[in-house]
Amino acid sequence: MRRVLLLAISLYLAGCATHPTISPVPLKPDEVYTGIALSVENVAPVFIYRRGLSNVSDFGVRIGLPIYGSGIDYSRVIFKRGDFLDIVNFAYSLNPNANLDLTYYSVRTFPKKPKNAFYTGFRVMYIPHGITGGNSVRIGFLTGASINKNVQVELGYFHDFDKGQPIEYLFSWQSKNEARYPATTEYGFPSEYSRLVGLSCQISLNTKILTKKSAPKAKK
Repeated sequence: MRRVLLLAISLYLAGCATHPTISPVPLKPDEVYTGIALSVENVAPVFIYRRGLSNVSDFGVRIGLPIYGSGIDYSRVIFKRGDFLDIVNFAYSLNPNANLDLTYYSVRTFPKKPKNAFYTGFRVMYIPHGITGGNSVRIGFLTGASINKNVQVELGYFHDFDKGQPIEYLFSWQSKNEARYPATTEYGFPSEYSRLVGLSCQISLNTKILTKKSAPKAKK
């Protein structure tokens, strides 16, 4: 039991960098979305607030405890063709390896179920001043899906090809650059050079499904 608990804690602390919960289905002007995000990057669940600014843009705020996962982001539709959208997202996240993200993603919606969406994209991630004082630039891909604007799942990985693990050593636990760019701090936390910092694996839930009350039973 103790090993399972330690493993769970390790997974929660693994990232030490966080990413935005993007909006694959654009919000309408003044439309509000609230949700809870769970991910391997965050120590605790993160509260999400998004508001539509116009027909093509929305703004988001994330609040984590104590600071893990907190941040802001802005999304804008830059191209629309039928059921396909191209969207760009700019985000800042507050954490031990505070990072800036630029995400470009393509979304496919479904006419019969307009609140459902599937998306793929790429992300540039920049850590200007990490937990050990260095910086890191990462590039990678992500994919995700949204179901009825109630459940959203995303998976992505962003790699530092310069200071981090060389791509040929990606699946090796021995770091070629460990001497110059250590993957962990002296206390065992992932540094800005760690491969784990580039991992994004999250699920977000609309607060409507969390607070929805069961309908009263009809009286006979």
